[in-house]
Amino acid sequence: MDPQKLARITLLDTDTLRHTMERFIETAIFTGGSGFALVVDPQGRCVGVITDGDVRRALVTQSNVDAPVSTAMNRDFRHSRQGDSAHTVLRLFDTRVKRVPVLDADDRLVDVLHYEDFTAAARNEKRIIRARAPVRVSFGGGGSDTSYSIRSKTGFVLSSTINKYAYATILVRADDRIRIVSRDYRQEVEAESVQALRYDGQLDLIKACARLMDPGFGFDIETYSEVEPGTGLGGSSAMAVAVIGALNHFRHENHLDRYHIADLAYQAERIELNIAGGWQDQYASAFGGLSTIEFREDEIVVFPMKLQQDLLLELRANLLIFRVGERRSSGQIHHEQRRRFTESDSALAAHYATLVRQAQAMREAIAKGNLRKFGELLHEGWQTKKALSAGISNPVVDAMYEAAREHGAVGGKLLGAGGGGYLMLYSSPSHHVGIIDRLGAMGARYETFDFVDTGLQTWTTRR
Repeated sequence: MDPQKLARITLLDTDTLRHTMERFIETAIFTGGSGFALVVDPQGRCVGVITDGDVRRALVTQSNVDAPVSTAMNRDFRHSRQGDSAHTVLRLFDTRVKRVPVLDADDRLVDVLHYEDFTAAARNEKRIIRARAPVRVSFGGGGSDTSYSIRSKTGFVLSSTINKYAYATILVRADDRIRIVSRDYRQEVEAESVQALRYDGQLDLIKACARLMDPGFGFDIETYSEVEPGTGLGGSSAMAVAVIGALNHFRHENHLDRYHIADLAYQAERIELNIAGGWQDQYASAFGGLSTIEFREDEIVVFPMKLQQDLLLELRANLLIFRVGERRSSGQIHHEQRRRFTESDSALAAHYATLVRQAQAMREAIAKGNLRKFGELLHEGWQTKKALSAGISNPVVDAMYEAAREHGAVGGKLLGAGGGGYLMLYSSPSHHVGIIDRLGAMGARYETFDFVDTGLQTWTTRR
């Protein structure tokens, strides 16, 4: 309640009943036409409430309009405390009690809550908006998902999301300022508004997502990724999906679906920031799960694969991933492949067609439960992928891959565009210890993971 109105319905415990009735006439316009006042002592502590009914009962029994209000007030009155939840306050209302004073820790009056106003608008606790999006492991078809490739032939990718995530947290501000904090990069930038954000090498991906979403209000956003950038798991795309998903929470009736969110994440990376690459990472993170994605000339369609639990568990039990080499930028490799493709390199186009056929064969092998065949196709696909560019692999990765094959691995591949990052291998679990020991001695770091069937997730919590 406005402080001036609050003062006008406040009485001292020494005021008379006559003065109380006069005050009721003055305040009826904003108390719903009925008499109501709060009574405080000389120290400002709320000691009671009084209504026109209390005054009438006092006059009937005392017939003294000059008696102090303390003789008629209700000392055992319902009240809430500053900071009480909407649920706690709701318990205080009933058919008789329509107004509830709010007191601070010293019993001083800070507000009056009216039942008439106690609708959804009263539940206006500040909320934190959070989102997370998983990264993916790509089994086959990578490279056929680029815009220049799918203009001539449909691309096809088989992938699954895993339990490593990019996170975004948003707090709405009272002004138009934008504050971006990256916990993993340990960077922070601020701007007067979304429109004032400039690409300067500092958290540009988050800026691009904010500019494209253009929410119309100021906010603080904090981000964190469980994977390093440039490691082949699509971490930057997962971050873009998470940021856009968090801001999408505020769009209400204009809510974006997962296809739109993936498109905007692509737009932020590939067009706004001119980072070369394909479409699969954004779609995998947005939708989640084991799926095939078709990249047609006029649309992209995600087809989830629903495997029996035993088969999915067995697939996971036969896979290993290792952190190998240095972080690398996939953009340079994609730029080279795009240049060759636009120059009508027929050999490159043939390699892409082979990658698509191999990915489709992988899907069929998994669907039929022929996981040994899937592992062999991983090996074939890796050989095809290396033929695309000299930068796809390097002598260190090649040596690790051959050592893994010597110790029982059926197949595998370097995740992402290549050059470093994560090496995925397929082998019987009986060979895992030997492979882990051998690659560990060569400098590879074994990491655990699991499949997840969820894509982008958003939720809210109390600030």
